[in-house]
Amino acid sequence: MKYRSQLYRALAFASALVLSQAFAVSAQTPNRVDKMATSDFKQTVKNLETAIKKRGMMIVATIDHQNMLRMVGTSIPGSKTIEFGKPDMMKMILPENPNVGLEMPLKIYVYERSDGKVVVSYSKPSAAFGSYGKEQLAMAGQMMDMMLDEITTEATK
Repeated sequence: MKYRSQLYRALAFASALVLSQAFAVSAQTPNRVDKMATSDFKQTVKNLETAIKKRGMMIVATIDHQNMLRMVGTSIPGSKTIEFGKPDMMKMILPENPNVGLEMPLKIYVYERSDGKVVVSYSKPSAAFGSYGKEQLAMAGQMMDMMLDEITTEATK
């Protein structure tokens, strides 16, 4: 029991350290997009969910990092990953290459920095989908890039 408690504390510390670094410095890369929101964390998440659903997509999972860390005694600002998709999209993509299922559903990460500013982040699907070497998948990834840009622009206004 003592070992388990120490393990949980170590995991919580490691998670908090990693997340604090993410809050302090943006990990912007050519394939990652970070947008600053004008609303607070709760409203930005609501705006994001609305923008996703408005396009006929379904939210398949919401990962509440803040709540998970609270369970092990660590407190961080707002932090959620929203995973979403549309069955019709998957119907077009998965038959091309079943391995692309690793890239689905799409996800957007929303977090509150230590200064209170809210960031909406995602990795461009075109980078992942293009790596499978099929033109149809590369084109689907580019279309998803545009869709994610629209969704996140709407959510961060």
